[in-house]
Amino acid sequence: MENRTKKRRTATKKMTKEALVLRYLRESRCLSMRKAAKVTGVSDAQINHAENGRKDLRPDFILKLVVAYGYTYQDFLDFLNNKKEAPEHLLSECISILKRLKSDKLKSVKTILESF
Repeated sequence: MENRTKKRRTATKKMTKEALVLRYLRESRCLSMRKAAKVTGVSDAQINHAENGRKDLRPDFILKLVVAYGYTYQDFLDFLNNKKEAPEHLLSECISILKRLKSDKLKSVKTILESF
């Protein structure tokens, strides 16, 4: 049996700043992973693995995603090196908080959100 470990995703997660920046760039364009896969020409699984620290991020792969999202590689490097500030992932943080709420508190939050 041939060794395919280099082409497969890793079993462990290693979150990197590169992965977080790629996620921010995708989310900033309001793209789901599936829509991003169609735009970039790579599978949604590869995007998922890249953004969640399960894939080694090669410069050519990063460039492909960044350009498809409408950014330049320099933009990516600027976000990476804190020359441009990427806002926090507000939506995902809110969803994370909502998942932890008990149903009585969740009803209160729903009422507040519906007032907007």
